[in-house]
Amino acid sequence: MSSALLAGLFTSPIHIGTDPASMLWMFPLLAAIAIIYKATKMRVLMWKRFIREVGILFVTLSGFMILAIVVLNLIAWLATT
Repeated sequence: MSSALLAGLFTSPIHIGTDPASMLWMFPLLAAIAIIYKATKMRVLMWKRFIREVGILFVTLSGFMILAIVVLNLIAWLATT
């Protein structure tokens, strides 16, 4: 891949909407963050414990992201009415 083509990929970003269906793209990202974070923080990887801790972190991150979405949408709605 030429460097010009690679640079061109960063100058034309992909449009991601702000509708509820587009917000579902955050869950694979949150899953990847939880897996990588726990894999680097646990000294010994025991699969049962690792899966449980990744699940807990994923649910926690998802909950805070959903709460942030609700609060920011509420603020935007109040600011525009």
